Amino acid sequence: MSDDDDLVVRLDPDDEVEAAVHRESADDALEWSANVAIALIVAGSLLGLWFGILLFAADPQDVLENPLFADEDKASVNGQILLAYDAENGTGGEPVEGVLVVLLNIDDSPSSHEAYTDRDGRFKIPDVPQNSYILKVSEIDYKVIRTTFIPGDQAILSLTLTPGEGILEEDLRRDTHLESAVLLASVVASLTVISALFGLVGVAEARRGKHYRRTQYLCGLALFSRGGIFIGPLLILAGMGMLSATKHQFEDAAEDNK
Repeated sequence: MSDDDDLVVRLDPDDEVEAAVHRESADDALEWSANVAIALIVAGSLLGLWFGILLFAADPQDVLENPLFADEDKASVNGQILLAYDAENGTGGEPVEGVLVVLLNIDDSPSSHEAYTDRDGRFKIPDVPQNSYILKVSEIDYKVIRTTFIPGDQAILSLTLTPGEGILEEDLRRDTHLESAVLLASVVASLTVISALFGLVGVAEARRGKHYRRTQYLCGLALFSRGGIFIGPLLILAGMGMLSATKHQFEDAAEDNK
């Protein structure tokens, strides 16, 4: 063969087969990663959607007790206990000393907060977290007092011991918190559902494989769905990370690399 002849380099058939197998394995790995990423984002978005639906169906008072909305500040509970006034006999209205006042958690379980009234019938329970509590007063020959309230909402709790049997129930939260709780629950539930739907739209974009940035933006908005508080966002975040490893499969990312 003369020096002027072109050199033709031919790959060994075994090398060609090995290269093809390698490319196919790489493509399979990328496809598997993309499918897992999509599954994670779907799972996180569905958790957020379920969480939002539960918020729509929740009792507004339960929303007030949710750790997401509970106020971590503390307040003192101040009050006074008087005997009920008897108009016929012209008696009553005097302060009652030595009455035990206890605070129960909203599920009726005991808390560590209690106090006795002084000679003026007054009591003070300091440093009480501003969650809902049930104030309970139980004295022999008098009706049981059960007042549901949030510490700090009232400057002084005025309670009256009434002779007889039975329970006097009062919920002081409804006057100041029910309407705001309904509004808060509705707004949070709506935003949660909308955020979850953004994640499902992002999954559809990932399936199309055209716009990488749009896909990631949509999935990023789905993080606010807070499904399972943090489980859903972690699943979505993991899916977004796996999608970033396959970004060159999206049309716009492939064009940027050209």
